[in-house]
Amino acid sequence: MEAQWTGFSEALSTAIRHLENDPDPVNDREVADRTRYVLRILAGVTESSMIRLDPDNPAFLSMLETVRFLGGAGPDIDYDVAAVRPGVRYRISGSRGGASYAGIAVYAGGGEAGATSIVESVDLDHVTADDGSFEWEFEHPESVRVIVRQYFHDRANQRGGSWVIRRATGDSGGAIGHPTSTEMGGRLANAASSVVWNATLNSLWTPERRAHPNQFVRQTSDDIVAAVPNPDVTYSFSWWRIEEGEALVIDVVPPRTRYWGLQIGDRWFQVYPDRRTNLNDAMVTPNHDGSVTLVLSDGDPGHPNWLDTAGHRTGVAFFRWLHSDVEVQPRCRVVPVSDVPRS
Repeated sequence: MEAQWTGFSEALSTAIRHLENDPDPVNDREVADRTRYVLRILAGVTESSMIRLDPDNPAFLSMLETVRFLGGAGPDIDYDVAAVRPGVRYRISGSRGGASYAGIAVYAGGGEAGATSIVESVDLDHVTADDGSFEWEFEHPESVRVIVRQYFHDRANQRGGSWVIRRATGDSGGAIGHPTSTEMGGRLANAASSVVWNATLNSLWTPERRAHPNQFVRQTSDDIVAAVPNPDVTYSFSWWRIEEGEALVIDVVPPRTRYWGLQIGDRWFQVYPDRRTNLNDAMVTPNHDGSVTLVLSDGDPGHPNWLDTAGHRTGVAFFRWLHSDVEVQPRCRVVPVSDVPRS
């Protein structure tokens, strides 16, 4: 076990070196948030390593708040995850709830760069009865986990769904056992790998786009390096970069869709639900012609569709288009804050 702790320590050192050797300069705000990121990684992977995920006695677990801050997770999205066993048939049942969209995706094991592949998925509206209840079964020779996603436009006024997962045969895998020292050693090794993966995500997820900031490009789940790719959305992705006293103005003609949203993060794909860093189609004020203008700046410039860079000078931004796509990618222009349109 001592060797595994040494490996974890080395992984943490590797992660910190990567963060401190970032090619862009950092100011005091960014140094503070970089430190916060290290602690969030440690909190996320440690808590994840302690969760019991028993594929023979499965149960849905909400992704932890500390995990949700990592990897560009959506503030408008809830994620419930359960472990499953390959080749076993499972049944998910419950109440769909009032989310703007709810869907299920089944994943196989790790692929290139740690990503997983989607082997089955379903829109819950396709299997929900008139009374709001649903039942869906799946079985796949490569399945290892299943995730239910819910998208919300207004969390305060939309009721989330509830569900359970059971083996469809009605039996279980036996009594729930306690982890062995070998299993805990494996969890520690996985935690070490996860520390490095999270810290180096910005060199895995389209790093070439960093050389071309303020230019959105189309991406799908196959184009990004994500631990759990999303089958329901197409992305418009960009690195952003502004200097002190500047703002980034983004113009877009959104598609007709049940949900779209723009969120920004820092250079480490860390998101901040406690800051104004996310807007969806129900929150924005559109222009008279149906287009939408959004503004990224450090502090409120007086525009209704403003997102807060919170002192950062560079980071990532991405639109999620639910079951849709844009005809023309969002367009960016850097302007002095004093020139930001007020409406």
